[in-house]
Amino acid sequence: CSILGTTYTGQYEDTKAINDLLIQRNIDCPIHVDAASGGFVAPFVNPNLVWDFRLEKVVSINVSGHKYGLVYPGVGWCVWRDPEFLPKELIFNINYLGADQASFTLNFSRGASQVIGQYYQLIRLGRKGYRSIMLNLTRTADYLAAAVQKMGFQLMSQTRGQGLPLVAFHLNKAHGHKFDEFAIAHQLRQRGWVVPAYTMAPQAKQQKLMRVVVREDFSRSRCDALIADIKLAVDELKKVEAAGKLEQHQEHIRNHATRTGKHQSRMNQHYSDEKHSLQGKHGKTHGVC
Repeated sequence: CSILGTTYTGQYEDTKAINDLLIQRNIDCPIHVDAASGGFVAPFVNPNLVWDFRLEKVVSINVSGHKYGLVYPGVGWCVWRDPEFLPKELIFNINYLGADQASFTLNFSRGASQVIGQYYQLIRLGRKGYRSIMLNLTRTADYLAAAVQKMGFQLMSQTRGQGLPLVAFHLNKAHGHKFDEFAIAHQLRQRGWVVPAYTMAPQAKQQKLMRVVVREDFSRSRCDALIADIKLAVDELKKVEAAGKLEQHQEHIRNHATRTGKHQSRMNQHYSDEKHSLQGKHGKTHGVC
């Protein structure tokens, strides 16, 4: 599986490189592309990026309409290159409608309002509309990325359409600050912003970072307000640090912060030894796109 827009940093994995390596080594292994977020972004912002059925080994692609497809939750799509790649165990043959027909569904009976919403958006916006929106989101993300870099943060996400329109960043260790990203997130929450602070995957969980996902309603003026509040949060924490009260401040966060900042206390004790990416935890321990 190749991911077009990773959860942690929004980066596009190199599907073409995987495809070429499989061909070079004569390995018969199909590729599924998880384009849950990037499927509605990359084609409009970076059309020259080859990640889809143009690659020989790609046999299936999924995309979420309720993310950058601009539809309310929850609707998702999965497309196969050819019927032969559709797992036979997922197909049900029915005849209760008066004739034999194959039925493929994972959800059985459910409302179709999200499908109608997606159909409406596709017709209303078209390729030109989606391209305009996604390019605007990318420009806003680049604007925010430049601003946080100017404040001394280090970027973990890509810019200029090379990844999702989000900004993942962390404190520069060279600056020697004793407060962390969770403290900044706590300060921002007091200003009404929910900017997740989290750790990377288990093998790199010592790395903390924050992430802002740029949505259609995240205007340039709203972005400027966030930039001002990030700067205010950092300045406040610097004052606390200079006054020697950072330890009391961190204790306050541990006792009064939202569940996002208490990831260690939320580990499910029954699965504490598991090594997969969720580590037996529940809730939104890891940020999602």
